[in-house]
Amino acid sequence: MSKYDFSRLQRVISKYHNIQVNREIAKKELKPSKKNIYKELLIKQTDTAQLILLKFLFFWVSNGNLEKLTKSDAIATIPNSWVIKPGDDIPQLAIIFRVKNKKGGGNYPVYIPHYNGTRSPAIAEYKKGLYGCTLVLKDNSKITIHASSYEVAERYIKNNLLKYVERKYHTNNFQATKRKVKAEDMEPTRADFYPNGKEGGAQPLWRHYF
Repeated sequence: MSKYDFSRLQRVISKYHNIQVNREIAKKELKPSKKNIYKELLIKQTDTAQLILLKFLFFWVSNGNLEKLTKSDAIATIPNSWVIKPGDDIPQLAIIFRVKNKKGGGNYPVYIPHYNGTRSPAIAEYKKGLYGCTLVLKDNSKITIHASSYEVAERYIKNNLLKYVERKYHTNNFQATKRKVKAEDMEPTRADFYPNGKEGGAQPLWRHYF
């Protein structure tokens, strides 16, 4: 790698790192003491390569992101299919949700069939609960969310997930369900895209970390 390429890569890494650090600093629930620490981890133009590496590693380890990278790859997302009309070849995005601010624990997959978004979707956090809402699309593929109420679940699908579905499959066919689901604050950790559904095998075309 040439000196120019190294300097360019260093700038890219620094920019990405500072975006992530500022995102954490902006969180309202972050304690002032931790906020001050994060401010010290912002990379400056005068920082050496060694200092950049130390700041980068310290931030990722202290924020639990290193654990996400090492553990979340072991979580298999399997393309979904739907009973009424097999969805083996339906392009879909599989999103892994985890309990917010909790290391380890279970994983909760949510599927977006006929996904037509980018490689960096904006998926919001939500509170998982007893009341489920399933949106049945025109080909009988489905999007399901369990939240604190049926209305909240429906609103989450409408405002956060439906925009990523090809418009020709849109419906207003929302169905209510209820089952025993522990109420927890959930956040997205990873998204896997399968352009050919189950027919494309178990390996996603691309993967995005939140």
